[in-house]
Amino acid sequence: MAPAGLLPSDAPGRGRLQRVRGAALSLGPGGALVVLGLCLPLVGLVLLLRPDLTAVQWRGPDLHFAVFLVVGGLAASLSVVAGEAAKLRGDARVFLLSLAFLTTSGFMALHAAGTQHVLTHRALPGFTVAISVGLLLAAPLALASAYVDIRPWAGPAVMRARPWLRAAVVAALLLWGIWSLGNWPPIDVITGEGPSGDALEIAAATAALAYATGAVRLWWVHREQPGFLVLSLVACYGLLAEALLGVAVAGERSFHPSWWVWHALIVVGFLLVFVAAQREWREERFRPLYLPGTREQRQEVSVLVGDLAGYTGFAEDRDPAEVAAMLRAYYAVAAPLISRRFRGEVEKFAGDGIFATFNRRGDQPDHARRAVEAAAALQAEVARIRQSHEDWPGLRVGVNSGPVVVSEMGGRGYVVYAAVGDTVNVAARLQAAAPVGGVLVGARTRALIGEDAPLAPTPQLRVKGKTDPVAAYLLQLPVPRPAPGTGVPHRRSR
Repeated sequence: MAPAGLLPSDAPGRGRLQRVRGAALSLGPGGALVVLGLCLPLVGLVLLLRPDLTAVQWRGPDLHFAVFLVVGGLAASLSVVAGEAAKLRGDARVFLLSLAFLTTSGFMALHAAGTQHVLTHRALPGFTVAISVGLLLAAPLALASAYVDIRPWAGPAVMRARPWLRAAVVAALLLWGIWSLGNWPPIDVITGEGPSGDALEIAAATAALAYATGAVRLWWVHREQPGFLVLSLVACYGLLAEALLGVAVAGERSFHPSWWVWHALIVVGFLLVFVAAQREWREERFRPLYLPGTREQRQEVSVLVGDLAGYTGFAEDRDPAEVAAMLRAYYAVAAPLISRRFRGEVEKFAGDGIFATFNRRGDQPDHARRAVEAAAALQAEVARIRQSHEDWPGLRVGVNSGPVVVSEMGGRGYVVYAAVGDTVNVAARLQAAAPVGGVLVGARTRALIGEDAPLAPTPQLRVKGKTDPVAAYLLQLPVPRPAPGTGVPHRRSR
């Protein structure tokens, strides 16, 4: 026995083993998936370095076609979901990621379509090498997604160029597909699925380095709270880097011990990201990847606040279904008018109130004019609806411009990106002071619009919460048309 007070010599080893075992048990299914995802690039690297372990010749055209068509579809679904998230939040990292998914999924589908003895019996080299081409073209997009936050101007520049970037990817897919189908030079002489020639092999190695660098950068940025989605993307980039190394090793040969391995690396990489995205909250699947500027940014915006005058009394005397029908009629015209016609963002409907902003992403230099014109159009629509419902409440609108902080608030299950600042408070006070059917505009909004705007000065307002009086201007609206059958303008209650 060991002397009293001393542990046996193998006790430290047993203690470490117990700690490792306890940590493994505490991971749970989600943690186990994270560990597995991080290990996959290492497994892939071992398989590439030890071709004797993978020297199994795989020949199954039908299975090859089905696997890459399905995985291409999964990558395309990731592209769609990421693209919608990027559009909703204006996030450049997620948008670049969606382009990378779009590129790889499109070329993966072309690769599947060119599987010989399935859809065609011809040997079409352009379709055969499509997956390698897709990986090469997606590499700079993947790298850019990891480094887009290096310069503050980069993210907004990417989002401004969004239509052109997406069009370039689609054009590349169409051009490669048409050229491959025609089997025109120079792709008609390509053999195998990998690059041929020193230049293309160097390009494959460079693209592999881009994926690896992007993976390291993403890991570093999110090292404190990586999460499963970030780790899955890091692993995916690592797997794609290894796949390109496998392509370079395979060269011109149609079969090589690493041939099926680099196919498997691509498939597993995208499956990993797909599973991780599915585990995220469905309303904000790519939120863990958002840039800091997406989560909080300072911006000059124009705020539109509307409220129904006399709503409380109207709701008190009516059946709730009638009240809901009234609100539905108003909001059914308000939402598309603001968001589609004038490109604003409806932040929320709160009972009888509407709150919208313009220029949240800094891409609307004419945001003040947009907000005022949206307010005028909204009042015109409300007046039109009230011609058929004279007892419905009218609308008051306030518009104000100035700096705000747009900040992420909430967590998994409910997240809003709220505009916060005195600009919002003043817009609400202007709305409260506006006449029914009218629009009151703040001083900064008037200055941005210019002198030619149809704005009439009003006595300065003393508003709650403000020490100094607030300058306000009443928007001169057209006289509403007569109600049907009356011959006189509809009189709006005050």
